Amino acid sequence: MALVLTEDLRLKLKSPMGLLIEGDVESIMDRLLPVIRNKRIISVGDVVSQNLIDHGIYPELVIVDGRNLRAEIDDCIECDNTVTVENPQSEITGELWVAIERLFMDKTKRFKKILVEGEEDLAVMPAVLHGDGDTVVLYGQPDRGIVIIEVTEQKKREISDYLNEMEGDLWN
Repeated sequence: MALVLTEDLRLKLKSPMGLLIEGDVESIMDRLLPVIRNKRIISVGDVVSQNLIDHGIYPELVIVDGRNLRAEIDDCIECDNTVTVENPQSEITGELWVAIERLFMDKTKRFKKILVEGEEDLAVMPAVLHGDGDTVVLYGQPDRGIVIIEVTEQKKREISDYLNEMEGDLWN
């Protein structure tokens, strides 16, 4: 069971869902650090996650698929707490949803990873819904920079509206 992206929603999601920070990696990291300090971090995407780790920032949860712009890349993110899930392109499966919920809520482990077989792009949405006011969700905007979503009740409502536009069902 899965939620499937519609063409109308695909067009909407081309725009960043949060604050876009543009520039080279170093300038992005310099501007990113004050925003994410003392926050719980979920990073979605291989390049964003690796750049954070390279700069000494370890998200609580990393969601990757071993791809960058649909080209296969090496999964260099080592993590003892890794769960592998299937999630086809343009979908959010119940398996991905539950993995995000379970791993992010598990506060006994500081650094966790979900390796997606398929595509992780839409994992941003359940990540926001499972976050709280101390959470930021980061993802890459191809060829532009990093998007920061600060989890708020308003942002959760916006994401819920997006999910309601998707076809299908997570649980049936």
